Amino acid sequence: MFQEIEPKIFYNEFRKQEASKRDRVIAMKDGKVLMKVDGDEVSLPRVEDFTAPVSEYRYLFSVDKEAYVYRTTPLLEMPEGFTYEDRFAFRDKKPADVCFAGAVGYHLGLWYEQNRFCGCCGSAMEVGITERSLVCPQCGNVVYPRLNPAVIVAVVHEGKILLSRYAAGHTNRYSLLAGFCEIGETVEQTVHREVMEETGLKVKNIKYFASQPWPFTGGLLMGYFVELDGDAKITLDETELSEAAWFEREHLPETHSTLSLTWTMIEYFRNHRELNL
Repeated sequence: MFQEIEPKIFYNEFRKQEASKRDRVIAMKDGKVLMKVDGDEVSLPRVEDFTAPVSEYRYLFSVDKEAYVYRTTPLLEMPEGFTYEDRFAFRDKKPADVCFAGAVGYHLGLWYEQNRFCGCCGSAMEVGITERSLVCPQCGNVVYPRLNPAVIVAVVHEGKILLSRYAAGHTNRYSLLAGFCEIGETVEQTVHREVMEETGLKVKNIKYFASQPWPFTGGLLMGYFVELDGDAKITLDETELSEAAWFEREHLPETHSTLSLTWTMIEYFRNHRELNL
């Protein structure tokens, strides 16, 4: 999946670390990330590609011994060959470690951009000194990086799996049912609610499969296989979905990529006739 960058290791612990000239830079503008795209490969600039002092960078994390830093000020110069590109460019490019780091860097960079001022008193926020946080020096409000928990649900019935297409979104590929957790509900309740809201179906025998960070939307995805409970007739929520249908293993769409938890689960269903639900 997208976060699997072995043998390289992602180190995300908080550090107070000054930028060095070889660090990779996450620079953002209007929701896009500065990168160089060459065919199916992508690269990120280094601190040495700019003239700004190291004080204008904030340490984010490391992959092996290579640090990634966030540019805290607007760019006054553009390194040759680099342009601002949509964050989703990281999804289909390589190398895997740079793409994962770029997407996570976007997630953190967006959090910094959106929390420059305190939501309680309006004062400028300061970077925490003991943990990854933003602290208001006036009222003491503390803000942590935002994670949006969500479920991915594979509904199965009599050797078939339910696939859907979004009514609107970044892609028109088939996917599994999905949705964000709401306040006051368990993840299991989210599974029941999302399936019912989007397709009018009841489910049972909820079995956890795997989880995945999805930095493109700031999400933490949790995947579940479930069994249909009752009538298989679909009542489509057309505001969310353009299509939902049952697919036998032999007629599943071709796999575009197993970078996503969704398609990892679809492939698991394709290759395992016994799911023990």
